[in-house]
Amino acid sequence: MPDTSLLLTDYVESYAARGIHLDPFQIEACQALDNGRDVLVSAPTGSGKTVVANYAVTLALASSRRCIYTAPIKALSNQKHAELARTLGEDNVGLLTGDVTINRDAPILIVTTEVLRNMLFQGAPEIDDVGYVVLDEVHYLADRDRGPVWEEVILSLPAHVRLVSLSATVANSGEVIGWLRSVRGSTELIKSDVRPVPLDQHVAVGRRILPLYGEGDEPSSALIRALRAQADRAPERHDRRRRLTDSDRRRLIETLEDRDMLPAIEFIFSRKGCDMAVRALIKADVWLTSRAEQNAIREQVDELRDTLSESDRRAVHFETSASALVRGFGAHHAGVLPALKSLTERLMEQGLLRIVYATGTLALGIDMPVRSVVLEELRRFDGQGFVDLSATEYTQLIGRAGRRGKDLVGNAVVIGSDDLDAWALADLGSGRVEPLVSAFTPSYNTVVNLLADQTYSAARDLMGASFAQYQRNADLGQIEARAQRIRRGIQTEEAHLTCERGDLVEYLRKRAALGRAAKSARKQAKRTYRTRIAQSFEAARTGVLYAFARGGVLEYGVVLSVGDGKLRILDWYGQMSWLREGDLSSELREVGEVVLPHGRSMRDRDAREQVAEAIIEAVDERSELGLDRDLLDSWDRFAEPRDEVLADHPCHTCPDLEAHIKAGESLLSLDARLRELQEMAENFHDSVGREFDKTVGVLVELGILQRSDEGVHLGPGAPMLRELHVDSDLLLYQCLSELREGQLDSASMAGWASMFLADDRLGSSLPHSGALAGLARRAGQQAEFLQDLELRYEITRTGVPTPGCADIFAGWVSGATLEECLAASGMAAGDFITAARRVVDLLGQIAQAGGEFWFADVARKARSGMQRGELL
Repeated sequence: MPDTSLLLTDYVESYAARGIHLDPFQIEACQALDNGRDVLVSAPTGSGKTVVANYAVTLALASSRRCIYTAPIKALSNQKHAELARTLGEDNVGLLTGDVTINRDAPILIVTTEVLRNMLFQGAPEIDDVGYVVLDEVHYLADRDRGPVWEEVILSLPAHVRLVSLSATVANSGEVIGWLRSVRGSTELIKSDVRPVPLDQHVAVGRRILPLYGEGDEPSSALIRALRAQADRAPERHDRRRRLTDSDRRRLIETLEDRDMLPAIEFIFSRKGCDMAVRALIKADVWLTSRAEQNAIREQVDELRDTLSESDRRAVHFETSASALVRGFGAHHAGVLPALKSLTERLMEQGLLRIVYATGTLALGIDMPVRSVVLEELRRFDGQGFVDLSATEYTQLIGRAGRRGKDLVGNAVVIGSDDLDAWALADLGSGRVEPLVSAFTPSYNTVVNLLADQTYSAARDLMGASFAQYQRNADLGQIEARAQRIRRGIQTEEAHLTCERGDLVEYLRKRAALGRAAKSARKQAKRTYRTRIAQSFEAARTGVLYAFARGGVLEYGVVLSVGDGKLRILDWYGQMSWLREGDLSSELREVGEVVLPHGRSMRDRDAREQVAEAIIEAVDERSELGLDRDLLDSWDRFAEPRDEVLADHPCHTCPDLEAHIKAGESLLSLDARLRELQEMAENFHDSVGREFDKTVGVLVELGILQRSDEGVHLGPGAPMLRELHVDSDLLLYQCLSELREGQLDSASMAGWASMFLADDRLGSSLPHSGALAGLARRAGQQAEFLQDLELRYEITRTGVPTPGCADIFAGWVSGATLEECLAASGMAAGDFITAARRVVDLLGQIAQAGGEFWFADVARKARSGMQRGELL
């Protein structure tokens, strides 16, 4: 073994020789690796976490061990491979991404996380020689689609391998490190909240770029005045989220250039918006580059142009992109041809571009250093609709600003729209981030691979060691603590609920348990409760704190003023609003009083904050226990139940019964909350293990797994399913098993495979080819069958096939041009190439799964046919 202390000294000095002095957290993490420990490095974007990863590479080479470096997406894998190949030599670095294999025997292997997971499950011999594994962007274990793979890798990694986990800053790093230690042993948490390049945050209002913060964490007064003035100038504008115009963007570029804030990435969160911004600058004949820079860009553009046919260049609008790049700007999003995206990244890294218009893809960690980041809005499209950026997303986006060794400061600039809430933005930019929440569930492929080498109990225990179960176990303690508080609240309520005629608590609970009343009784209850709402509204008083339901939301608010059929309410967020009787879906329930600041207007933000804090303090316990959640329930609960049992109860004829029922609402609300918590606790206990059991149950019913007195073991079809690592693994297996020999040739095999990518962009329409159309219908029937089977086992795994581009991929293998495929599919070039690469990957899995079956050879030929030209 090398003397690691000397190795680290040399490593640190090698950076110092280039004028880079490593930060304490980087050295501390490297020392932990020297001491034979795993590390979790949690630090801001751009802080230099890869220094630690590269030290793991150095240690591996020095000890004649291998290092596997993972990345969440292929683009990052390709980028890291190119970087390490330049510094270590191409013979020392390999690349495995499913559709690409380069030098797989190299000591340093760059792979996607999925590839590493598959290597571990299949017992690949490469793992025996591995000394270090780097999991980059490990915070993506919270991602619904990618996250489970990270957990499977961590759970399956041999004990002799040192694990280097790199993460952006997370709120619950203590919880993550606790889990890692529970499954991996000695692991050091290395945290840093310091950016190597300080970040200044601004808001662009008109032609001015104003600082976001004034004193402390408050928005600057200059910004507040500017936003108010902007809103006052356009009081009748209906679209208060209007997008920037072409002239706005040109003016912004000029402003950024005047302030020496270029180069920049401008996030638009719309592919069409990015492309239109680029075309608008070309149309306006904007040039941002010098003659020398233009020549340098043209040289690299010409190299790429020579790899594409004239038809391909037309298909991807190459000349438009080339013209933009030479002028010093471009677009970067998933619809752009991958080769053009890579060129854009290289040109920005070389300092030859001034501005790139991007969607959120750059937040994944692609290295494209800039001085400034501009956000046109604080909402993004999540696949279904537009949602607000989370604090983590915002922090990661603006984290791209500031180039270490080049910039003294990085700049984040948010466009000041008319509806921008400066205080909300100040909170968003405060550096707070959300906790990681595991998205783990055991897939069919995972279950089969585990049971291939482990007993049922061992495999189940491994699933129980997941981060998902670790978090739920922690939640169980919190649930039980809350349940105990509710039980104490129930005892308090029971003590003061009395009736001279009998056991009132017993009566109230019997009444609540009897179920729905007659329709006529429910109608009467609604009329009665509406009167009760009106009476509570009429009785509302200034300074009194109320709980109430409005628009399906439970609110707490203090009345500031009463008059003209409406109440001025201040809620616990410090927000003021008007409340009318018609807005209420519950009565106003008095829960206390709040002393309003004497002589201070509620227009004063500090005064509102003071009252809001008082509200929170007053209702904290009620809110925690859910004491007022019954206000959200249906009015039916007040209807007289249809049951003769109550008539025999002595409390039923009490003249004060109506008052008793009202007094018992809190008890019944607490009873309901306790039942909810008990059900939640039951669901959380051993939840991942039970998910494993249910997944096994489906596989046993299909014969892929078999039960015997010795336990559960693999059935005849299990070896095939072990090789299928896609979301639709079981659906693909079922459909593969039904194929008849000769039913598909290489072209139609490629089209057929595309049906199982689970990519909505491919569409659901049936192929024109009769054979593929029939197979698509059968795949749909199989999906319905599996979904019905899963429903019986209370799990959800199988999606629907996506056959809309099956003809297109079959045509591609048969020789159709990219131009023809894009025209027929309506897809963007980047989407088509990305999907095509996934088809290549999937065909490789089918070939591997097929073994000696006829379709294995067809899949290999289809894979070869897909990989034609420079595009793939």
